Amino acid sequence: MSGLKSQAIWLLGSTGFAAVLQVLQLSVLARKLEAHELGLLAIINAILAVASVLQDMGMSSYLVHRQDITRREQSTIYWVNVSLSLCTGLIMLIIAWPVSWFYHLPELTGLIMLTSLNFLVLGHLSQYQAHFVKTKRMVTLAKIEMVTKLFAFLCTVAMLYFTTLTVAAAILGLFIAAFTRILCMIYFGEKSWRPTWEFDRATFIAAVRYGIYQLGSQTINQLRTQADALIVGKVMGADMLGIYSLAKELILQPLKLVSPVINRLALPRFAEKQHDPEQLKKLFLKGTFVIMLFSSVMYLAIGILSPVIVRVLYGSSHEQVYHLIPLMLLFGMLRPMGGLTGAISQANGRTNVEFYWNIVASLVVVAVLATTLIWPNVIYVALTLSISQVLISAFAHPFFIKPVIGIRFMPYARQWVSVSVVFVGLMLLVNHFNLFVMPEWFAGWL
Repeated sequence: MSGLKSQAIWLLGSTGFAAVLQVLQLSVLARKLEAHELGLLAIINAILAVASVLQDMGMSSYLVHRQDITRREQSTIYWVNVSLSLCTGLIMLIIAWPVSWFYHLPELTGLIMLTSLNFLVLGHLSQYQAHFVKTKRMVTLAKIEMVTKLFAFLCTVAMLYFTTLTVAAAILGLFIAAFTRILCMIYFGEKSWRPTWEFDRATFIAAVRYGIYQLGSQTINQLRTQADALIVGKVMGADMLGIYSLAKELILQPLKLVSPVINRLALPRFAEKQHDPEQLKKLFLKGTFVIMLFSSVMYLAIGILSPVIVRVLYGSSHEQVYHLIPLMLLFGMLRPMGGLTGAISQANGRTNVEFYWNIVASLVVVAVLATTLIWPNVIYVALTLSISQVLISAFAHPFFIKPVIGIRFMPYARQWVSVSVVFVGLMLLVNHFNLFVMPEWFAGWL
């Protein structure tokens, strides 16, 4: 078995295992937490997603981008990453009260402050993980992630069932996962990865120049991704956000399975081919088509099984969730392409293009989401996810893909448009003839 296949299998196994744990944890949370508490957790997750970008500022991908690097340069990047992480934790403490005031949810203050604990660890973690990716030690990395995530999951479930903690249990589980992972990475990593007390000014400037665009682009990207949740939480309240977040999380779980595999396999290989434009184009187009085929089959199955999945995972008290899922399926199916385009810009050091592209994409999303102020309905908000993603996939070519690798529109469009049309057609047939697998068929088991 080739090294690439072995790494892909382990990565898929690791991310699949993590996805199963996340689904199980989501199932436990849906049963143990009220809709209001689920809404609180959704707001915290949205803030954490943006903050996680701030703490890294592209330093981990910059380490991968720099194929040859001295110990001094490596240490400089490491300490920049750690400093950014600590600053982000401080920002979390500062914004805790303003955010709780904005949402009229006083409970958020303490919960956001608790979340800031993660940033004591995340800066160190980002750099060690980047070393594992750069040296293609994917198998070891996968094993570490599987063990630590299982331990964190068990701790979270124990806190939910044996203490009075609710939302705080999920937050502490994130910290436990990060802390145990960095301990394992230090133990199994190479000693040469450990930082020294050295600083290189030229490396610092180059890293910041590289990272500032990625910081801007990824921050805008995360704000765009989380905008719907932030709007639902403000306009429709925490209870409705709790229901909406359950549906969106079900759509996002497969992305959490696929995206790490795409990034960890694509980024180092795109970096190796950055000086061979023709090979880079072929690699990108082939990757896009394979991802679309895999993604469409996966989300078609989720759509057909959504009533049963919701009953099994969330219980009978949250069955209204499954009505939102078909509207979000196209969003989920097209979303993995973003991981491939992001990886190719980072590998080529073209994060400035990624930054400008994310501004354009955000304007598209904001324009579509703005219509929800006219129709403040959770079903319509769910539909805007898919509408926005189709527009983003089309606009990605002139504003991002063509400037970075020079691929013409038709070769790019052929990789995803036909698959999307077939996917939508099949889902319309499923909906029209009510071909969903219903939980009542399994009344004896569910």
